[in-house]
Amino acid sequence: MSYKSFLPTWLYNDKQIFNFELDKYSKNFWHPLIFVGEIKAGEIIEKKFLKQSLFISCSKNNSITVFKNRCPHRGSELCLPKTKGNPSKSIFCPYHGWTFDSFGELKNLPLKDDFQVNMVLSDYFLEKVNSLVNGPLIWINFSDQPISIDDQIELVELKCKNEWNINYGIFSEFSNTLNCNWKIAHDNTLDDYHVAVAHKNTLHKEQGPIKNYKYLFSKFCNVLVTPINSRENLYTFGLLPWTHIIVWPGKGILLISYPPQRIDQCSLEIKLASSSLCEKDLEAWKNDILNFLDEDKVIVESVQKSYREKFKLGPPNRLEQRIIHWQEVYKEFLHSSGIYF
Repeated sequence: MSYKSFLPTWLYNDKQIFNFELDKYSKNFWHPLIFVGEIKAGEIIEKKFLKQSLFISCSKNNSITVFKNRCPHRGSELCLPKTKGNPSKSIFCPYHGWTFDSFGELKNLPLKDDFQVNMVLSDYFLEKVNSLVNGPLIWINFSDQPISIDDQIELVELKCKNEWNINYGIFSEFSNTLNCNWKIAHDNTLDDYHVAVAHKNTLHKEQGPIKNYKYLFSKFCNVLVTPINSRENLYTFGLLPWTHIIVWPGKGILLISYPPQRIDQCSLEIKLASSSLCEKDLEAWKNDILNFLDEDKVIVESVQKSYREKFKLGPPNRLEQRIIHWQEVYKEFLHSSGIYF
């Protein structure tokens, strides 16, 4: 009997593949960085992405710009305005004193006339990162020709248009390290077969009976739809390369991401946003989520040990079709880069 199989386990342990994922594959996609409501007009904040420091600047008219936190002179990390190392209103380089405005443009530098070339301030600026606002999120990308954000999140905009355009005002987050390849963690969150067994007292109670599970697929996105009452559905979206968006009626939006750290280690990063919960209830919701994620941590780290042995996986269940969906797209990217198996 012919069927679409899971990725071979050697792909989870190969250094060349891991480098390809970081340098090429992941750069095709947009990555959610923060919720729009986490930054105020006129503010600049710092966030990390794949261990890289980024500055997010919101102008007074709410225009968003993202920069790499790196001085164009000698590459030093910079200080945000009005911080302990920089009481001024400008972005400041603690190495040689160069200062930049909120648009990333060089405004001043010491001993300007002592350089070996004529220093024109407008020739020097902070390196921008591709960024845009879509729905309640600020997204970034590191490619000259990224996939369209509309294609990447097509089903989110189709099924959750109202929730996608809410102005969320209360937020929480959490991060941890998982000792497994990022694809194992991503596979697991797309694995609807294990929920009734591994999460029977946590997530399964929210998602309800398996018989009510419904699936939708687009090119780069998939969603599990589970009715939680006669009027509302819980939407669990899987996005490439390693992000999940869960739209939870009556609560808000949950983001789960698994950015790689090493070939056998990734981060677990979650972000929650709500427009209806108070801070106390948001934290209670987060704790409920952390309960089933703790259960998953045990599973994925156990699977990592087995994948090191490169054994052959069994056939997929119907409830694992979201895993197969993303893996087929992943295979296409490998094949288009000359990697076959």
